[in-house]
Amino acid sequence: MPMGRVTGFVKTVAVALALASPAGAQGLDEAISLWLADNDAEALPMLSQMAQDGDADAQMLLGQIEAVTPPGAGSDFVTALPRRERIALLRAEGGLSGTSWLRVREEEGDETAAALLASRRPDADLDVARTLVDSGELEAGSRLAWEIFDRGRWNEIFALAQDDPLLAQLDFVLWMRAYFGNPPSTATWEWLGQTPASGRSGGMMMISLVAPVLAPHLRPNEQLREYSIAQRGFPAELIESGNLPAAAEVMASQVAADENLATVAAYCEQTCPEEPGFCAMQVIAQVGGMDNIRLHDTPLERLIPQEDFAGSDRAVGQLRRWMGSIGDGGLAASYTLSQCVREDIRAASAIQ
Repeated sequence: MPMGRVTGFVKTVAVALALASPAGAQGLDEAISLWLADNDAEALPMLSQMAQDGDADAQMLLGQIEAVTPPGAGSDFVTALPRRERIALLRAEGGLSGTSWLRVREEEGDETAAALLASRRPDADLDVARTLVDSGELEAGSRLAWEIFDRGRWNEIFALAQDDPLLAQLDFVLWMRAYFGNPPSTATWEWLGQTPASGRSGGMMMISLVAPVLAPHLRPNEQLREYSIAQRGFPAELIESGNLPAAAEVMASQVAADENLATVAAYCEQTCPEEPGFCAMQVIAQVGGMDNIRLHDTPLERLIPQEDFAGSDRAVGQLRRWMGSIGDGGLAASYTLSQCVREDIRAASAIQ
């Protein structure tokens, strides 16, 4: 290893050992607080040392942080590390690229770790989602259920019994069922704004795919279809139809109440508070749709509740870095819904 890398690696290990020493051991709670403050330089060496010392919670959290951070959303501290140092910090020993701490936990018989790993396979089913929900990982379980639907395996979702505990976590299914029970007739934007905020985006996307096949007479009208497509990250039809202001008004109320958009709400409040609806729609377009917003769930819910994560400096900073890494090179570059957000994306992109 070149001398510069050796020096950098020694410094990283030294920080970890100092923080983990009897005089300076702050424990897992302190490491989590630092991580939520977006302070990887202190949090990750602490977690790494605890994981190496055999702390199962630190191993699980470190494995999940590595696994679920969106591409391009890593902190400056992590991205500046040479590859070998980054592997030593985030992973267990083993192989050329190290071993995920989740894999270590799975080999130790941890059912939650096994379910989290299984959830990333394309053949993962609702039994895996139930295992996650039963273990307290509600966000991961509901995200898997959405992916199962989005892959076209509708029957698995529709077959859920009314009393199935998993169903209570699937707000997009509950919204869909409410739609079929009381579809809009007139005043579409007013009706839409009165529907439950949580589950609205997912439910609308679900309806737009399912209704034309299962209930053609209840297929969404043009306004709802435009809004649904915008949730997929394509607002062009809303812009062209002139319905963008009405949609942004609906989104302004949604982003304030939709738990799935809590990080977007925190970002918009900090960055563009005068235009929450337009801001949220620009963010959704930038990251390629609401499906991808789900990447911003807490990495490990039993240690970091979703409500603690969603509005944290970590979540907002991660979202901003992610958008900056996409920059103006993506499809969203052709959509200017919020000039304020576009300018912030350019600033974040310049930092990277």
